[in-house]
Amino acid sequence: MTSFDPADFPPTTSHRAIAAVMTGPAAFTAALELQEWIRDLIAAGFADRRRMARPVTAGQHAFEVTDQAGLLTARAEYGSHWPTRTMIAPAWKADWWASCPGLIPAAAIVAAESLKHPGPDVPACLEAAGWRRAPDPPGADRPELVATWWGPDASRGVIRMQAGPDQGWLIYRDVMRSGPAISAALTTPPGVIAALALT
Repeated sequence: MTSFDPADFPPTTSHRAIAAVMTGPAAFTAALELQEWIRDLIAAGFADRRRMARPVTAGQHAFEVTDQAGLLTARAEYGSHWPTRTMIAPAWKADWWASCPGLIPAAAIVAAESLKHPGPDVPACLEAAGWRRAPDPPGADRPELVATWWGPDASRGVIRMQAGPDQGWLIYRDVMRSGPAISAALTTPPGVIAALALT
């Protein structure tokens, strides 16, 4: 295992360590995007006490960083089995989470540090930013669908499902490009959901 040095950018050793386990035609680009994600979080004050990637399974590795207060952990899993996927969760008591089959933008993770101050509820945050709640669909007596909001230009959306297999939040940051959705537990603090949607 090779240590990750935030001062080592362009990432000589760490980029090679990431690229060595990522396969496929886009491996170089994916490895560079992951290294930039790590660099941006470290520059924002996140730190990895061990400074190294850890094997998860054969061909899969994980890199974790924690914010300065030690409250929020950001984790990236990468390797040969799937595209890079990321997750954020409390560093100690895992009573909520948010994950994405891609990179959750570093800026959104930094903004999510506000989780210690939950603030207003999600609808209030979104509506203050100019988002609109979509009308309830036909058959609105369905208990699983609670609400859908769309950003001012309809490029972003948030859906809250109260029940069923998809229970939780779905955050679409780039609807136009069919970007991967961020999913989150219903217990995820409102400030985190707002940061992931708005940042």
